[in-house]
Amino acid sequence: MMKNWLNTLALTASVITAGLLAIWAVLAMTGMMKLYSIPTNAMATFISKGDHIIAERFSMLGELPKRGDVVTFTTEGIKSPYMKMPKPVIFIKRLIGLPGDRLEFKDGVLQVNDRPVSAYFDAKDITHLPLMNLAPGKSVTVPKDHVFVMGDNSGNSLDSRYWGPLPVANLRQKYLFHLKHGPPMKEENQQP
Repeated sequence: MMKNWLNTLALTASVITAGLLAIWAVLAMTGMMKLYSIPTNAMATFISKGDHIIAERFSMLGELPKRGDVVTFTTEGIKSPYMKMPKPVIFIKRLIGLPGDRLEFKDGVLQVNDRPVSAYFDAKDITHLPLMNLAPGKSVTVPKDHVFVMGDNSGNSLDSRYWGPLPVANLRQKYLFHLKHGPPMKEENQQP
C-alpha cells in the first residue's frame, strides 16, 4: 500500500515537473519570460555581476513600464554621438523618463519634470551622475515612443546619457525577481 502511494507521488511530481518545464520552454521561446545572468555591475547594488534574474513581458503588453521599473532592452539600431556602440546586445537598466518627461540635473540631483527622481521611486541606493547628453546645464525631453534609461551604478553604466532616449520598440522585458545572487560586488572599469 505504502509503495503504491510513493509510486503515485513520484509519478505526480514527475508530471508536474515536466509540465512546468514545458511551460517555461514556451515562455522563454516567445520572449515572455527569460533568465538572465548579469555580466556587469552597471545596476549594482540592486542587481550585481553574477546575479541571475528572471524578467517577464506580460506586464508590458499594451502599456509602458513605469518610472523606476527595471527593464531589459536590445541595443539594436542605437547610435551614439559619444562612442562606437558595441554589436547589438541585451542590457538591463532602470527606466527614469517616460515620453514627454524633461530630465536635468539641478544642484547635483537628477530631476524629472522639476521634481527629484526620488519623488517617483525609491532612489536611496542609486547613484545618478551627470554625463554626456545629460551633463550639468543640459536637459533632455523624452520624445514620443521613447524612454530614458540609466544604470543604478551610473558611473559604471552605458545608458541613455550616451545614446539619448531609447525607442520603446527596443524594450524586451521587465525585472521580476532574483533567482540567485552572485558574489559580492568589486570595483571594475566601465561596464554596459
